[in-house]
Amino acid sequence: MAVLRVGSLLFRLHPGALLVTLLAIAIMVKLGLWQIDRGLEKQAIMDRHADAPHIYQPNAQTIAHLEADTRISVRATLDTERYFLIDNQILHGRAGYHVVALATAPEFDGEYLPVNLGWVAAGIDRSTFPEITLPEGELALDGRIRIPSSRPFLLQEQTFTPPESWPVRIQFPELDKLREGMRIPLMPVILLLAEDNPLGFPREWPVVVMTPQRHYAYAVQWFGLAIAAFVVFFVASRLRAKDDDAKSYEE
Repeated sequence: MAVLRVGSLLFRLHPGALLVTLLAIAIMVKLGLWQIDRGLEKQAIMDRHADAPHIYQPNAQTIAHLEADTRISVRATLDTERYFLIDNQILHGRAGYHVVALATAPEFDGEYLPVNLGWVAAGIDRSTFPEITLPEGELALDGRIRIPSSRPFLLQEQTFTPPESWPVRIQFPELDKLREGMRIPLMPVILLLAEDNPLGFPREWPVVVMTPQRHYAYAVQWFGLAIAAFVVFFVASRLRAKDDDAKSYEE
């Protein structure tokens, strides 16, 4: 057992306790640095979101090659009979669906742009779909481009065939499979209708789930715990040393 003297203070350091304390401090410092890195990543995402270009009335070829988060504005018409319901969507603690409509315009060359119009509540009876009325006529649609994952995590693989009736409930918008299986000429991206657009249903599209400030706050907590572990160890060591000195004096 090593003895460390700092001025008039005597510390008796147990090797095992010292090793565990140093290991714990290293882990907490590493977690703090990781939170800082995550905060910087989230800030970069938010900066890209704020600086994303805005394109007006693009054609189908242009839309198909847009990067995620690009803002677009189009005048288009929705197919009021055919739309998708994305299952298991939560808004403010309630379960429901995202309504994905099919938009068409002369610039789209016969292809459809999937448009996520927002969230609707699910009923108690899963066999009954919510009653939805889509707006008719030419509409002003604006929002941001989202590129769905090509390999989403699903509990069960989806298969698509031309449906006998609409709407169609899906787990995830696998657009390539929808295009091939349901024989609908879909563009490979989805438009998330802007939150301030008066059309559609309630919707919230957070840029990031956790803000950079929250990550930085967690980093401070981890660093604080590391400092606390360091202080507690040496205070405990000093107290043990004082006890040992008292026993030696009594003897």
